[in-house]
Amino acid sequence: EYAWQHCVDMKVGETYEVHWPHSDMGACGTPNQYQTPFYDGVFCHIDKLKGLNYTQEQIGVQAQIFTIINDEDYFYPDLFRGMIVDGSYGADVAKYTGSTTGTSRNNEICSAYAAITWQVDRKCHLISASSFDKMCADMRSQRDDMSGDLHAHGARELVAEHLTANNHQRRL
Repeated sequence: EYAWQHCVDMKVGETYEVHWPHSDMGACGTPNQYQTPFYDGVFCHIDKLKGLNYTQEQIGVQAQIFTIINDEDYFYPDLFRGMIVDGSYGADVAKYTGSTTGTSRNNEICSAYAAITWQVDRKCHLISASSFDKMCADMRSQRDDMSGDLHAHGARELVAEHLTANNHQRRL
């Protein structure tokens, strides 16, 4: 096991998906770049929104899936800043339009913010527990209070296929 100092209720051996939202309506390059909840960060300059038909051009999320292990050979020093692109990490990425996530969305209640562009690493990667704990420490050091994101959030139910975008390329 690992002696977590900054992350809450995380476990070695479990698998977690990390999301890095990006937006040209955000505060990129400023001390306010990283905010929680998600909407505060991507819409802090809502006046830049071209219209609801342009969200997929203005908002994107990168995602990677990790299994946490207790092995410092898998340490990555800056997981907070974005997707790892190194070797097999970030090499096989699915790109598609979708919506924001969360357990409050399902096949009955849609996100108000769709479509957004997703770039998701198709592979599940190993990462050290200390990498995740460092990410949580980095979150705690931001100007905005990110303490609500120091733990894993639930996953929403799989969206019914007839409600999904038709631009995802499946590999069979």
